[in-house]
Amino acid sequence: MASYLIAHWSIIAAFLCGLLLAALSVWAVACWRRGKAIRSGKRGERIVAKELAKLKKKEYIIINDLLLPTSNGRTSQIDHMVISTRGIFVIETKNHAGRISGGEHAQYWQQHLSSQTKTLYNPLLQNRSHLRAVRRLLPKLDAELFSTMVVFTEAWRLDIKAEEIIKERRFLPDRHIKRTLIPEERQKKRWWRPWKEVVLDEHKVVMRIDGLLNEIKRRRRIIDRDSLHDIAEKLLASNVTDSSVRREHTEYAKRTSKDVSADISKGKCPRCGGRLIVRKSEKGEFVGCANYPKCRFTCSIDRLHH
Repeated sequence: MASYLIAHWSIIAAFLCGLLLAALSVWAVACWRRGKAIRSGKRGERIVAKELAKLKKKEYIIINDLLLPTSNGRTSQIDHMVISTRGIFVIETKNHAGRISGGEHAQYWQQHLSSQTKTLYNPLLQNRSHLRAVRRLLPKLDAELFSTMVVFTEAWRLDIKAEEIIKERRFLPDRHIKRTLIPEERQKKRWWRPWKEVVLDEHKVVMRIDGLLNEIKRRRRIIDRDSLHDIAEKLLASNVTDSSVRREHTEYAKRTSKDVSADISKGKCPRCGGRLIVRKSEKGEFVGCANYPKCRFTCSIDRLHH
């Protein structure tokens, strides 16, 4: 046996090296895929930050990548904040391409790319928790001063449905429009008002990046300019800069995503802990929380069985 190994050592060494290279290749691909979503998100944040930098510094204070403590001892990461005389805007960035569809209160939305469909956590719900963290630090400010925005940098169409969407625009034929987002093929071409956003109400907007600055600038002035720096200083004073805490926040976000999937597979509502039941609508069956209307969690039947 020893003589055989000595005689064929070069072949055996080449075989072992091939196995090692194959294992390293698989590991490298797995690491690249795990980091792909993070890299994509960071790229989207850079795009939005560059767009917000076009605002005048005298009238707008921009804060990017703000990590704030929450009441439960955790942290909440806010992609962008705009503090201005026109209000305080909490912005969540999504670098997703294709068509985005979903409901205002649904737990998950869908990303449609050709024949492929992926799911993403409802960014409106995500941004709602961010807003709570901000308002916890600014309790004396009225709720009317805050607005949440979800900005898609690559999406070409937004089909976001809500129970009631009222959009007021002076250039549109109807002063008040109650509807879901009008599909592009049914939109009237108006050079002065391209359709770029879904306004669920005055303080909750889902939009593409090409309409971001106009949406901010069109708001009326509601905050005194002298108060802007005081607001920004309070937020920056609470910003968590410790790298270990920021890493812990990222890991916690991954764990909670897995926990949500585990709860759904067990028939448990990840939002309130209630029982998930199958409901019917005009478009077919879906899964909803038994505690409706207090809890409006919904998901597809495929996700429940998955």
